Amino acid sequence: MFFKMSIYSVSIYCPYCRRYTNLTPAQATTQWYLGVTYGFEDVKYPCAWKRKDNDIWWIGICNACINPVLVHNNGNIIYPNSLPPPSDERIPEIIRRDLDEAKICYVAGAYRACAVMARRAIESACIDKGASKDKRLIDKLQELADEGIITNELKQWADVVRWIGNDAAHPGSDQVSKDEAKIS
Repeated sequence: MFFKMSIYSVSIYCPYCRRYTNLTPAQATTQWYLGVTYGFEDVKYPCAWKRKDNDIWWIGICNACINPVLVHNNGNIIYPNSLPPPSDERIPEIIRRDLDEAKICYVAGAYRACAVMARRAIESACIDKGASKDKRLIDKLQELADEGIITNELKQWADVVRWIGNDAAHPGSDQVSKDEAKIS
């Protein structure tokens, strides 16, 4: 074997089954090295490629669903993208679906969509907490703050998410940055 795979251990939320798993390095009974194929039925080789600059790309297998992912070094790049952890099940489903979609958009680099979905989750949360459905989100947040259902600090944070989400939803506005999406 021309390098050891045992040093590579990456835990992710699988992009296929969404379970949290420690990837197992894939193994094969043949190895290609410098144009020559070697094979021994009783010897396992890592499914990996080591570049001259010591970058290593390897195939990791989800222990839950047995699907493969391509991993760079210790997981700084993973294809397909690892999914974010699912939102807490105690969050009402209508809000949780929007939060999960916002997190998936963020991981995919769709920051504008992330901001819009985060804003939608805030609005769903306001409705869940009893705010009037026919009001604008800014008014729903104020209503909840006035009634003491949310704190002023939470209202201020929600206003930032609302502002970024509003900006993201309308044509002609600036791109949403990764940092802005992370706030939302």
